[in-house]
Amino acid sequence: MPINEKYIEDFVENDFMHIICKSISGSVLFKDEENKLYFLQKYAQYSTGYLSTYSYILLDNHSHFLVKCTNSNELKSYLRSLSEDLLKTHQKKYLRNEICYNQAVEFQMKDFFIAYAMAFNKKNNRSGSLFVNPFRRVRISDEVHLYQLIIYIHANTLKHNIYTEFQNYKWSSFQTILSEKKTILKREEVLDFFNGRNNFVKQHQIQSQYFYVCNHQME
Repeated sequence: MPINEKYIEDFVENDFMHIICKSISGSVLFKDEENKLYFLQKYAQYSTGYLSTYSYILLDNHSHFLVKCTNSNELKSYLRSLSEDLLKTHQKKYLRNEICYNQAVEFQMKDFFIAYAMAFNKKNNRSGSLFVNPFRRVRISDEVHLYQLIIYIHANTLKHNIYTEFQNYKWSSFQTILSEKKTILKREEVLDFFNGRNNFVKQHQIQSQYFYVCNHQME
């Protein structure tokens, strides 16, 4: 079934986006913790220079990322800092203004999915595609949507009935945002948005109950 066009929006400079990567036919994306760690490592590698990350969660057959697009100047500055020998064809084209910003990010994300799928297939003696293509991405329209989405992502285990204490789920960014450890996440910006750690925790508890336990529809 084709994906509705409203779920395939363009990446726009400086805009917030919700990225959802799903497996084909609901197959397992992560068979063990090593797979999840590798996925996050590859994500950090491929998103650098392109996207800033505000929250994420990894589930068995899909994952969510809340990101903010960089801008053309930042991306080109990052690409010029790399050795020319390491640049991929689409990166060289972007530096020559032969493709637009949306295409540059889309190509990079596709490369990320391919890199993970190849490693996953090799380890698990598997062949063929792993992720639904095209991957979903939706622009965040306003601050209310952004606020809700951070909570939606962190509490997503409640939606799928796989982990009731979502605050302790290892494979989301919730605990990392509350910690002091080094991270690619925009921790301080997220906490500032919630007016501090205490309210971050409080609002997650309140809003997750409202949207998931009481079954109210998120906007």
